Amino acid sequence: MGGTSQVKSVDTKKVVYMLGAIIFGGLLLVSIIDANFYIEEYSLYTLWEFRFFTVIIGTVYYLLTYLYYRYQKKASNEKNHASNLRKIS
Repeated sequence: MGGTSQVKSVDTKKVVYMLGAIIFGGLLLVSIIDANFYIEEYSLYTLWEFRFFTVIIGTVYYLLTYLYYRYQKKASNEKNHASNLRKIS
């Protein structure tokens, strides 16, 4: 009843990376588990096309995520640098 509540911050960068791993890893895992279905229903070419597309889109996702957080960190450092310069002046 009288316990203290602590606010926990979540690192969104880790959440975004984990979300990508779950989504794209899951897609690749499903293509491996259901490979017989894809080959019978469509073709081997379609299966490899799906896997290749998933890897390419996953790579683009991680690249954009990396660039976003890199830009965010750079903008934050420039903002801190500018405020430090104002304090010195």
